[in-house]
Amino acid sequence: MNTETLSDKRRYPRRTLAVEFRARDADGPGTLELSGLDLSAGGAFLVCEVLLEPGETLSLEFQIPGRNTLVETAARVAWVRRFPSGELPAGMGIEFLGLSLEEQASLEALVTARAS
Repeated sequence: MNTETLSDKRRYPRRTLAVEFRARDADGPGTLELSGLDLSAGGAFLVCEVLLEPGETLSLEFQIPGRNTLVETAARVAWVRRFPSGELPAGMGIEFLGLSLEEQASLEALVTARAS
């Protein structure tokens, strides 16, 4: 998929923003430390070498920049980039499944503030 096509399909504005995530596969016992390359109120792109399949779910923990609380949510893998391409790293586009309205509002405010 090219970036223009993805941007047209997204419900939420997305901004480049480094956020550290801790993830657990729904069936796996261990955790992964992942870097988020971009973030929106609807999801994120996670840079990683261990890739799940589209449709698989995982549990995530992360901290919204500027807030002290830890966000815990389920997420679904929306798409996967298996091989780096130029400056685009391998990783997964994920969709948040369980954010509270307050967490969504905080993320939207953060993305909007960063865009200005």
